[in-house]
Amino acid sequence: MKRKLNEIIYTISRYTEILLSAVMLLVIVALIIPMIHNFVTIPLLEITSEQFTEFLGDALTLLIGVEFVKMLAKHTAENLLEVLMFAIARQMVVEHLNMMETLVGVIAIAVIFAIRKFLLLKTSENSEKTYDRL
Repeated sequence: MKRKLNEIIYTISRYTEILLSAVMLLVIVALIIPMIHNFVTIPLLEITSEQFTEFLGDALTLLIGVEFVKMLAKHTAENLLEVLMFAIARQMVVEHLNMMETLVGVIAIAVIFAIRKFLLLKTSENSEKTYDRL
């Protein structure tokens, strides 16, 4: 009985996760259109650094959203690390951090690369690095 209940709860949570991923993907697609429209309406030679920074921040935010949806759809350590890398890179690029915060961000990204290279396990069935198999 307890095992059956756990399976039902897991199934419901998995379908909820898929539904939320689909909703997030629709929102991301809907937000791409006005972002591109805002960028295209400004003549290329008249773009200020503030406008470019805003565009870059929006683009990286949407990219993080896409990576997050990928992480929810396919539970791999690789996807998790990519989300973390993009989030750290976005913070460093868009927020114009001071030298110490930038150094911490660079070290964090270096640690993520080291984790990807040395700590992820390869499965024998398809050489994909994973932490949760569904």
